[in-house]
Amino acid sequence: MGIAAVLSACNTAPEQLPKPDLAGEWDAHLAYKGKPYVVIGRFRSNGTYDAFIDGKLVVSGQYRTLGDSAYFRDGNCNQEYEGLYKLTYTKDSVRFDVLQDTCQERINGSNGLAMKRVK
Repeated sequence: MGIAAVLSACNTAPEQLPKPDLAGEWDAHLAYKGKPYVVIGRFRSNGTYDAFIDGKLVVSGQYRTLGDSAYFRDGNCNQEYEGLYKLTYTKDSVRFDVLQDTCQERINGSNGLAMKRVK
């Protein structure tokens, strides 16, 4: 057995994380003025999504991803305009950071939001 075979058997390359995918259900446990609430995001593989606060639907729309970015459009804003957000994935979470958006309501609800994948 050559030295190359021994070295390749001892490969210490970092473990690959699964490919990031926004499709699925995510939640965030937050608080406003001391009152806790839960945000749930349901992203479907067909490019549609719904967001709920404490079980009440607050917005529905469309999304598309490209690399580490996501484009969103919804009924709270001009349906023809897409907001652009950077997606940062960790093991079981995703964070949304605004890159370009003119919809203040969407920015207020999404910028800096971190959600955990629901099992």
